[in-house]
Amino acid sequence: MYDFAPVESSAFSLRPAPEDVKVDCGFAPDAIAVGPEGEAVWGALGFAQDGGTVSVRCWVAPERRGKRLGAAMLRAAAPGVFAGGAKRLEARPPVRDQAAIRAGLRAGFRIEGGVARGAAWDGTEALTLGLLPGDGPGPFPRVLPDLPDGSLRDEVIALRPLTPDDYEAHLRHRSRPEVYSGSVLPLPPSAAEAREVCEWRAAVAWLRGRSALMVIDDGAGYQGTIGLYDVTRVVGTGMIGYDLRPETRGRGYATRAVRLVRQWAFREVGLDRVWAGTDIHNTASQAVLRRAGFRLEGVERGGLPTVAGRRRDTLLWASLSSD
Repeated sequence: MYDFAPVESSAFSLRPAPEDVKVDCGFAPDAIAVGPEGEAVWGALGFAQDGGTVSVRCWVAPERRGKRLGAAMLRAAAPGVFAGGAKRLEARPPVRDQAAIRAGLRAGFRIEGGVARGAAWDGTEALTLGLLPGDGPGPFPRVLPDLPDGSLRDEVIALRPLTPDDYEAHLRHRSRPEVYSGSVLPLPPSAAEAREVCEWRAAVAWLRGRSALMVIDDGAGYQGTIGLYDVTRVVGTGMIGYDLRPETRGRGYATRAVRLVRQWAFREVGLDRVWAGTDIHNTASQAVLRRAGFRLEGVERGGLPTVAGRRRDTLLWASLSSD
């Protein structure tokens, strides 16, 4: 299966790796990508076969990263691998390597299942990506697209994806009783949980189409978060949840953030209904939703749990794309 014919393109050539090739990629390469002039190795692929399934690892030279070379290499190699008899091409990139996950999705791989513990090549958590002969060259359509130009913004605030650099601010914020008391489960996160959310859980949930967690930034840094959760494209719905640092409440940031996310959910994600729930005593959050154009639909009895084990009632709010 490694004897696929070289693939030539205007951008690079993908060739079987010579036995004496030396590439600092962390694995023995079976194919290498070189530039049109045949200069230094730009990238490498490694394959391993188990029955009809071929596993692939991808590496891109640091100076060539950010140019979507990984996706192009995977896309170029797939026909030859399938022509060699493979029934399935599989990649298991570490969840912290979002560039590798994105490369697979751009090449047509599909996310299959959840996070697999210890399944990545480095022994950490992995996301399983699979490609079949009839899946096409990609990209695989994502439920939750990236934000346009990396953020949603108005004249006062910007919303951007949560990143590892937000860890300390995020942990401090979510550890405050006045913040976590309004959470679905009113408990503070552990340091490890907060770190994982910032390092990979939020990003992977976004790529999987489950939720989109964003930082509310007024130019002075982290002021809270807002997210689009429980996204279900089949029925066209999603839930909005948000929180702000107590010091920045009363400035209209939450209302602005809800409006921006609602607009993105309708126009870019393609949802028809966005809803939110508030504690029946949380009048400030209720005022935010009213100002953002949501309508009160009723009381959801026992809508949220409590630490004591009892259920608490919530108010159900919603906005439709046709409103």
